[in-house]
Amino acid sequence: MLRRFVVLALLAVFAGVMVLLLMLNDPTAVEHHQTPQRLFPQISRAEHIDRIEVQNVTEGTGVLLVRDEAGVWYAARTPYAGPSLSIGTIDQAAVGALALSITRLAAEQWFEATPDNLVRFGLRPEPAYSLQFAGRDTAGRAFESVVFEVGDMNPDQVARYVWPRDGQQVYLLTIDHLLKPLTAVTADATPVP
Repeated sequence: MLRRFVVLALLAVFAGVMVLLLMLNDPTAVEHHQTPQRLFPQISRAEHIDRIEVQNVTEGTGVLLVRDEAGVWYAARTPYAGPSLSIGTIDQAAVGALALSITRLAAEQWFEATPDNLVRFGLRPEPAYSLQFAGRDTAGRAFESVVFEVGDMNPDQVARYVWPRDGQQVYLLTIDHLLKPLTAVTADATPVP
């Protein structure tokens, strides 16, 4: 009788431990904090990016960088970007680095894109920046990203809240290097008349 009681007690303890382990290993509770999620797995090289467009919504300025047939970047004229910049004023290596960094964007944290979160993360009533790019995926098909709205910095001041317009998630991304490409890629730029 004592032996049966000990076996039942051990089974009960084992069942309790298993239930506790299953509760602690709830994938829905930690899903957005595990391995970083690559945003664009369908593009892998800088050569896959043909256009990068960044707007500073607050200041009403921006830049549209386009790669021509020969693979040379230039800044195209747009209503918000002002005059075009000649190819000689563009730092080709810097734009190539920007294109490569787009292919490697990965989020370590993401949040549900509720109306409250959009306000809390500085994406509503209006974002600070918008970012869009285009090119070809690894299979050679034309690819154009959605418009990414960029909000506030996180409390640690190392990343920003980024929302693919009309998407379901807000991502926390290290993205400031993409937000100021005009100063990063132009060297003493002189507008082309």
